[in-house]
Amino acid sequence: MAGRLLDKIENMGDESLTVQKTSVRKTAVEKITSESGKDKQISAKVNGKMYKQFTMINDAQGLSNNSALNMLISKYVRENKALLEEEI
Repeated sequence: MAGRLLDKIENMGDESLTVQKTSVRKTAVEKITSESGKDKQISAKVNGKMYKQFTMINDAQGLSNNSALNMLISKYVRENKALLEEEI
C-alpha cells in the first residue's frame, strides 16, 4: 500500500511539472504572436483597366494580387527607410 501511495505522489509531481512546462510554452507562444503584430488590411481605388492588367501580369507570374502588393509595399518601405531614420 505504501508503494502505491508513493507512486501516486511521484506521478502527481510529474503531472504538475508537465502542467508548468505547458503553461510556460503557452506563455512564450502568446508572447511571440502578440509581438509580431497583426496584419493590416488596406483598400485602394484603382483604374479598372490598370487593375485588369495588374491581375493578368500576376497570373502570368503565378502570384496573387495580395502577394504582389505585399512585395511592392516591402520594396517601397526598404527604399524609403532612410526617411524614417532621419525623423528618429
